[in-house]
Amino acid sequence: MTGHDISWSARGGTFNLRVAAVISHGQKVFDQKVLLCTVDRLGYWFLPGGRVRFGEPAQRALSRELTEELGHRFPAGRLAFVVENIYWDRSLQHEVGLYYRLAWPAGLADSDLDSGTEPGHRFRWATISELNSVRFEPAGLIPELQRPGDDVRHVLLDRQ
Repeated sequence: MTGHDISWSARGGTFNLRVAAVISHGQKVFDQKVLLCTVDRLGYWFLPGGRVRFGEPAQRALSRELTEELGHRFPAGRLAFVVENIYWDRSLQHEVGLYYRLAWPAGLADSDLDSGTEPGHRFRWATISELNSVRFEPAGLIPELQRPGDDVRHVLLDRQ
């Protein structure tokens, strides 16, 4: 049984453990499309996913989040990035994100994006090359998404 989200606040800051999916389709890196998510009134786009719960393995957390958000089960992906995102948002935020690469299932229409149960979530496809023209967070991840490779990369985004 899993517990609450792995997220806590202490004096002056908050820590979150997050999982996210780099869901793509297409062959060439800069023509390849990735799935982006936003939530009503948020004002920016991000990669789908969410918080890991205590006692929940990261890949299971990602599967749960994608099922909640998109209404579809996805195959397990492979770890692509470990992202430390440190920034200010009224207080210091320190987020560790495990980002997994997944392919959009062949039998699923590209437009089948609104079967989930998470209220206010919207999705869109964007090519890797157009991420610089979209308000995407964390923006520091864009160069890593644009750089091909199968290695697992540690990305430090320190904007404090």
